[in-house]
Amino acid sequence: MKILFILLLFISISFSSAQIQPLTEPWAPYQIENKDGLSGISIDLVKEIQKRLGNKKEIKVFPWKRAYNITLRKKGYALFLTSKSKERENLFKWIGPIASVKIRFFKNASRKDLNIKTLEDAKKVNSIIVEGDTVTVDVLKSLGFNNLDLNTLSNNRLNKLLENKTDLMPTDEVTFIYNLKQKGLDKKVVPVEMEAFFESKLYIAFNKETSDDIINDWKSVFEEIKADGTYDKILERY
Repeated sequence: MKILFILLLFISISFSSAQIQPLTEPWAPYQIENKDGLSGISIDLVKEIQKRLGNKKEIKVFPWKRAYNITLRKKGYALFLTSKSKERENLFKWIGPIASVKIRFFKNASRKDLNIKTLEDAKKVNSIIVEGDTVTVDVLKSLGFNNLDLNTLSNNRLNKLLENKTDLMPTDEVTFIYNLKQKGLDKKVVPVEMEAFFESKLYIAFNKETSDDIINDWKSVFEEIKADGTYDKILERY
């Protein structure tokens, strides 16, 4: 009887883990959406976790705010990738970190006059264009920056940098360099000498009502993927 109970419990946990619906947003090179389907670092990782758990749910791609709100409000959903801020920490259950975002300043390659080696150097430039309502703005303001040009349009920010209408642009190093290479602009826009000034870890966030058994299932498989070298192989693809 005890063996039967354990077997039924295992089946129940596995079934539940297999029913989790993963959600994400387009964000290369982590989540790439194209005519051939979905790919990217975190896409490949989540698909591998799903495969090992027997989860056949198709990953759904939504705008960030919609995916976030669905996961926040509905049991059975998981969102990737997202940072675990103090405000969010108790709103979800978490697995990770899966990756990290490093924020670094970039400049127009023609600006030989901009030798940015420290934060104090960056504070002296005329204009730093940055996406509004982001953690980057909060970090820079907390560091005493008062030369920020807040702008919500990604292409507009890049164009201003290309046209020398702004001096610096802080953004995620991995994502930005990937996108520059895709557009053939990696020789025209380059990182400054100073390394990243802020790093944020990225996680898979589950609806708070998700059982601890399911979280442990996903967490165990993720650790297994890291231990057997599969995670490193995924990183090497991109």
